[in-house]
Amino acid sequence: MIRAFTFILILLLTGLWSCQNRGRSESADKTATVTILPQKYILEKIAGDKFRINVLIPEEANHETYEPTARQMIETGNSAVYFKVGHLDVEKSWLGKLAESNRGMKIFDTSEGYDLMSGEAHEHGDHIHEGGIDPHTWLSVSGVRVQAANMLKGLIEVDPENAGFYKSNHSLFTTSLDSLDQEIRNILSSAGTESFMIYHPSLGYFARDYNLHQIAIEQEGKEPSPAYMKELIDLARAKNIRTIFISSQFNKQSAATIAGQINAKVEEFNPSSPDWSNNLKSIAKKIALSAKEQ
Repeated sequence: MIRAFTFILILLLTGLWSCQNRGRSESADKTATVTILPQKYILEKIAGDKFRINVLIPEEANHETYEPTARQMIETGNSAVYFKVGHLDVEKSWLGKLAESNRGMKIFDTSEGYDLMSGEAHEHGDHIHEGGIDPHTWLSVSGVRVQAANMLKGLIEVDPENAGFYKSNHSLFTTSLDSLDQEIRNILSSAGTESFMIYHPSLGYFARDYNLHQIAIEQEGKEPSPAYMKELIDLARAKNIRTIFISSQFNKQSAATIAGQINAKVEEFNPSSPDWSNNLKSIAKKIALSAKEQ
């Protein structure tokens, strides 16, 4: 009830903000909103200084459970364009209604055209959002290639006068993605990595890109049952796993319990790091190091 009232209040405030700003300058219209900080990294590479970029979810917040504040919703409603990840619950909960009250804001799904994974698609990797889609497309080079292409398309649509500028930046960025992809492959191949265990299965696309096996502790967004916990411990012992990965925004209790049972360490990583490229290299190095410790 409280959440419903809050959302109604946000819509009223957003509508008032929109009415007050119908006569705003062209420069004020050059605001783009993204859901998470890694998207800002991508968009900055393509848009340069042509757009002010607003980010909905702070770095320290959990992108699975975050609820935007009234101020954030107003700022988002003032955007000329919104680049959504595509399948995060926060987008499904808020974005549609916000768009209805801000019809001038164009929305682009940056995961459109990507080969999306369902929670059932990988053994011990169940991570099922509404519609059964794994939303973590930004945690892979292949996913970001698609996101960058969709951002380029959106920027050209809302600002065709600078199309050449955006295309040139996009070309440079895709070249850097080629280099990053090869660097990650070199890091992982040198360690002979095959499997890794993770609490919340956010690295499914990363694992698919590099032929890895992601073993998830979490089941359909919930803590593992005692029976599944035993299965995971047995599996970790069989595969000689010595590291359990966990997103820095998640509770570490279950990961620590399994780690204690198999004499492993818990290794944190931040899926929402604003430094996307170096973060992906860091994840690769941590997975490679975990393989050497097996």
